[in-house]
Amino acid sequence: MTAMSRKKKQNPIGLLIIWLLSLLLIIFTVLATLVIWLGWVACELLYGKYPRTPAEADILLQEYEEEELTQVEAHIEQIEKRLTRVASEGQHLRRRKDGMFHAGSALGAKLNAEANELLQDLSDSKAICHELLTLPDERLRDWTVPLSRLIAFRWAVATYISCGLYGLALKPSSVVLMQGLILDWLGKYLPSLPLPIYGAMALASIVSACIGGAAYLFYNRFIYNHYSSQLEDS
Repeated sequence: MTAMSRKKKQNPIGLLIIWLLSLLLIIFTVLATLVIWLGWVACELLYGKYPRTPAEADILLQEYEEEELTQVEAHIEQIEKRLTRVASEGQHLRRRKDGMFHAGSALGAKLNAEANELLQDLSDSKAICHELLTLPDERLRDWTVPLSRLIAFRWAVATYISCGLYGLALKPSSVVLMQGLILDWLGKYLPSLPLPIYGAMALASIVSACIGGAAYLFYNRFIYNHYSSQLEDS
């Protein structure tokens, strides 16, 4: 009696798990199918004629940006030279733990004030220099996103069709199982079909979502690395 009562207590939990899995399967199948097909159509319309090779003029620094970079680098060099002179002028003074001069003398206080101003200017100039130097990299990353997205959706659609045909033709156990789960939920509202179309759609949506996501990550990195090395050599 005890064993039977335990089984009865476990049955509702098992049914609840199956109920939740079925619900998640239906939601994922519907959402993934919509996202894959609508996303593919949108990408084809938006990026179907997207250039397959980035134009150097759109990626590399513009002429005015190169001039600004040259000026900032020259300014940084001047600041560093002045900091060297400040260190030389105060070499006979005692230093604090933070590297600044002991402010007990007028010269120490003066050199500290100048050094602080120079260090702040140096920090700001290096930030500007870093921003300019990373502009081509950021532009190239932005350029790779639409192309990677287009390729990923094409992979997802091709996988969806292939998996759907596979499920309908061979009727693997996974497709039959998912077909049963979906019909348990929506059997009253869905037409009865001789082929496990709903299970095939579920399988296709799961596999194509994984393949599409992996394709986006792969091509986004691959395209960026490929053209990044070319732009560096040019």
